[in-house]
Amino acid sequence: MDNWLENKELPYHLVSACGLVHRDGLVLLILNPKRGWELPGGTVEQGERITEALKREVYEESGVICEPESLTGIYQNLVVKEGYGPLEGMKIPPIINFAFDCKYIGGEASVSDEAEIVRWVTLEEAVKMVTHPLYAKRLADIIKKEEAVVLSSYEYDNKTAVFRSDEYL
Repeated sequence: MDNWLENKELPYHLVSACGLVHRDGLVLLILNPKRGWELPGGTVEQGERITEALKREVYEESGVICEPESLTGIYQNLVVKEGYGPLEGMKIPPIINFAFDCKYIGGEASVSDEAEIVRWVTLEEAVKMVTHPLYAKRLADIIKKEEAVVLSSYEYDNKTAVFRSDEYL
């Protein structure tokens, strides 16, 4: 029998999406005050489609309108972690993130509450700028453009990322 049925505790995960938006040979990055340079994206809200959440989050964070072209990876955190900022004192459930390669549709890059700086850069610059281990891996996987989607499992506790496995689907 499944443990959650036995314990009467439903399993739960947060779902998020991020995207690498391309425009005229450049890609979009945002500077998050906590994590540094990263791909725009965020949490899927109740009742929201993953791709709609991606487009909404990219727009909210950067002012850019995008369209996802392909799913490149699914990233699963295997642990509950401590909340920070407004979530301090709470436990954050494991996150499942969907990463997409996206094309630019419109809008002007602009800062937001979640992005101190929004910038179009070359892929080479992006690789150097994105240093957070989770976003660096997602960026590298998107750039590789494998024929298959990568499914990556990791443990991340707000300090250290330990990648457990990569499978290609």
